Amino acid sequence: MRKTAHYSLFPIRPQHAWLAIIGVVSLALLLFAQKQAELNLWIAWQTEEYSHGIVVVLVAFLLALHRLREVKPVLHPSWWGIPFLIVSGGLQLVAHLASFDMAAEYGLILGLIGLSLCLLGRAATKAMAPAIIYLLFAAPLPHLFQANLSQKLQLISSTLGVLPLDLMGISVYQEGNIIDLGGYRLQVVEACNGLRYLFPLMSFGYLVAFLLRGRFWKRVVIFLSTIPIAILLNALRISVIGITVDMWGQEMAEGFIHAFEGWTVFIFCLLILLGETWVLQRIGQPSHFRYDYLSLPKGQLSGGIVKRHAPAISALVLTGLLAFIFGLNQIEQLPEIHPTRPPLTAFPTSIDSWQGTPTALTPDILDALQLTDYWLADYKSDTEATFVNFYIAYYESQRVGATTHSPSNCIPGGGWQISKSEVKTVRLTSGVDIKLTELLIRRGDDAQLVYYWFDERGRDLAETTEAKWYLLQDSIMMHRTDGALVRLVTSLASQENEPAAERRLNTFLTAAYPQLKLFIPGAPTP
Repeated sequence: MRKTAHYSLFPIRPQHAWLAIIGVVSLALLLFAQKQAELNLWIAWQTEEYSHGIVVVLVAFLLALHRLREVKPVLHPSWWGIPFLIVSGGLQLVAHLASFDMAAEYGLILGLIGLSLCLLGRAATKAMAPAIIYLLFAAPLPHLFQANLSQKLQLISSTLGVLPLDLMGISVYQEGNIIDLGGYRLQVVEACNGLRYLFPLMSFGYLVAFLLRGRFWKRVVIFLSTIPIAILLNALRISVIGITVDMWGQEMAEGFIHAFEGWTVFIFCLLILLGETWVLQRIGQPSHFRYDYLSLPKGQLSGGIVKRHAPAISALVLTGLLAFIFGLNQIEQLPEIHPTRPPLTAFPTSIDSWQGTPTALTPDILDALQLTDYWLADYKSDTEATFVNFYIAYYESQRVGATTHSPSNCIPGGGWQISKSEVKTVRLTSGVDIKLTELLIRRGDDAQLVYYWFDERGRDLAETTEAKWYLLQDSIMMHRTDGALVRLVTSLASQENEPAAERRLNTFLTAAYPQLKLFIPGAPTP
């Protein structure tokens, strides 16, 4: 009688069955401890840039099984996994205390590596390395890095997209990410930056390169080529939109037609990548695909097991501790001081010669920001050409979820192009020095000057990384995570230059800064 092939991670022996049980329980505890990271990933996977995330996880699991079947390593539980689990817990702590989501997401991957080492050993973990690397494509990039990348891709796509229009004799003028077709103005916003092609295509390119058995340089070319393919095809999409808008009107850049063009372009990206792979297979030494990786593996996944229990038991204890601390939210139960302060609704609308008109944030924005209190008003002085928009976002606690948001991340989402970003120290006429970030932003013919900084427990900080570091430090040392974002915006009036707008912001800030310090708690007195 013919035997049916099957796969089994552990040899089916009673004395080893308990190791499988420890592995399952430890994995469940780790996932319970990292539930906030899993929620963050799930939210990211709802966006078009990372909608491929759940597929990546499933494919990575399949790759791991195939690699084990192919290598058949002897399972040798290793102590090397303990440092990975400890670092994973440390990153989880940073994510909770400093609201740094990325730390938790990558900490989850490190935790999985740690469990693999403790339960399966170094040889098995090394065999599964390609699958572990593939998991990185399911994790979103840091917000600040993605925002900067988005800005650059918007400008590149706009510039490349205009070239075919020029060659076709269509009257077109480009200003930043604005394409002026005379009767119509197309704005290449964040949704058209190409990231929703680039990230999924890179993950697919990695998979194709891994499945191709041949020269290493061919696999590198396949993976790296996903970047120019995504950028060039996105630029071509913008060109097509420009042509169709010029011929049939603005509706060609909206609704179903716009979405259909997006899906069509991505399919073309895949076809070009597969065509490139087909060509490379026939250059030099022949290459072939491992099509067997597309089905469930058959046969044993290991070559035996070393009877070594201590690392696995230690992993169980450690994941249980992490589950108790993070899964049961013991971090949120740590003492936290909430300083008393006046409500921002009492912030003065009259400051020297400046008269303010308060405005309100919409419910959907409030729901996204999750702030404790805020102040938003337009201040106008009779001596100034235009008004200053003044915004304070205060957070009583920034431990999990709710935290200050950098304007550098949010501004591109409104269609603005950041043409200058500079960290500088502004000296007010009162003699006070404020370290802040200055942005010059443009959208079409409009230009605005932006000042912003983070007021974190008496410190004026210009950069997000600084704010995160002191948030972690003060959460531990001071039991405080309160803080605020302060932002000033003014438009450059007609024929007005940047120094004039700077002078206006400095004048208002000199008047408003003493009032600001009355409403945002500072450092505790000794």
